[in-house]
Amino acid sequence: MKTLITLLITLFGALTSLFLWIYLQREKLPYNAEGKFFNAEEGVVYHEQARTAYGIFVLIGATLIVSLIIWRVRVGR
Repeated sequence: MKTLITLLITLFGALTSLFLWIYLQREKLPYNAEGKFFNAEEGVVYHEQARTAYGIFVLIGATLIVSLIIWRVRVGR
């Protein structure tokens, strides 16, 4: 059981780190008045609204990590 919890902490930590990195990259983009950014090199339009979703994923992931760490400490007794 302890190994499973540790594995979940590691998995959620990696996913949360990825979402945090994406959020920070999207935060730096110069969006226009419509909330869009066109990347000519990739041919992709980034929407400012997606940044909020990544921020929410980071908060949910951090909450899961803290909850699992607390659970891991409680199970360890």
